[in-house]
Amino acid sequence: MPLKVSTARELISDMIVRNLDNVIDREIAIPVDVPKIISILGPRRAGKTSVCLQIIKKLRDTLPPDRLLYINFEDDRFYPAQLEDMDTLIRSYYSMYPDNKKRKVYFFFDEVQEIPGWEKFVRRLLDQENCRIYLTGSSSKLLSREIASALRGRTLSYEIFPLSFSEFLTFNNISYDETSTGKSLLRNGLEKFFWQGGFPELTFIPQSLHLPTVSEYIDLMLYRDLTERFNLRNPQLMKYMLKYMLTNIANPMSISKVFNDLKSQGYSLSKNTAYEYLSYLEEAFALYRTSRWSTSVRKTTVNPIKIYCVDQSFKYAMNGKRDVGRIFENIVYMAIRRLGIEPYYALNKQEVDFFTEQPILINACDEIEDTATWTRELEALNEAMGIYNTKTSFIINMYDENEVKTSNGSVFIIPLDKFLLHPKNYVQVGI
Repeated sequence: MPLKVSTARELISDMIVRNLDNVIDREIAIPVDVPKIISILGPRRAGKTSVCLQIIKKLRDTLPPDRLLYINFEDDRFYPAQLEDMDTLIRSYYSMYPDNKKRKVYFFFDEVQEIPGWEKFVRRLLDQENCRIYLTGSSSKLLSREIASALRGRTLSYEIFPLSFSEFLTFNNISYDETSTGKSLLRNGLEKFFWQGGFPELTFIPQSLHLPTVSEYIDLMLYRDLTERFNLRNPQLMKYMLKYMLTNIANPMSISKVFNDLKSQGYSLSKNTAYEYLSYLEEAFALYRTSRWSTSVRKTTVNPIKIYCVDQSFKYAMNGKRDVGRIFENIVYMAIRRLGIEPYYALNKQEVDFFTEQPILINACDEIEDTATWTRELEALNEAMGIYNTKTSFIINMYDENEVKTSNGSVFIIPLDKFLLHPKNYVQVGI
């Protein structure tokens, strides 16, 4: 049944009077007044809606609420969603506020993928009205490549992740300073972040519900987003593959090895299916892959990949193991990824966990007191500094801070909390 005008007016009125005082700001810079459609993408429950409301809250400082319209198309009042509902909604809005036809209006369409053919309407709205448009979409139902095609260069896309460590401290009302008490609070916050992860909702529910809640996120992604989006015939195969990847986070692996493991478990699939399922999990913002650095595209392609996940809570929910070393490396990876950088790993005689083309060299190791571990990490970075002609590299560890001179430069030992609070200092410009 098409959306009734009375229902549209109700939806509009509800937003105009909505109180946004409880919206907690995220640390993301999204432009508020550019002549482009702003697309806000990311995994389920990472906080895309909150980011929209944060922008509205900021705009309310200078604009009346009636020029800021937020609509969530997953609202049951749209069911079943139809393209004509968007037209009804906008017509109703301008009938309620006719003077705004002469003014710039900001439209926020949350979960817009629920409306079939939405892109045609959005393009027309941008062409015909004096407006700014913000879109959000969950998981693989609204892909970056599809947005680029549908909106034909009219969009800027921003990816929303679960909370960073700094945001996590804010959400949990953890403040700190350089006193011993402040440092203790910071370390306690880091430990909580390490085991809880960064999905915002977990901050506000009992700990006993954390793993069931994250498991529900995963099931929604697998059985609603991916299975429906790609018409998967065997969603259990996808779930097993995700579990396999999460078990082997940060380990070099090949798709052939993944394929052989799936076959050994009795699953019937081709190697192409294994490649496709991995790409689906990436498109759903569940996993990220990184490749070995090489100036040769072929060598980058044929070497083993390493897999990381969008949040450490996914690993706990799927296999229940608290693999400290792998989780530590995953947290460092996501801190780099949040900066918009997709790092490689470097492999010469020894491996360096993260490599960027500047170059920046980083190893992530929670515990460096063991002599063999310390020697391995230090030698790998010293070798790489010589090869890539840089005088600086970093070991991110749990607590220690130091500087070690080597034959090729300086290795800075950085505690995890300091790195997570100021990642740009080490990844983008170095010390």
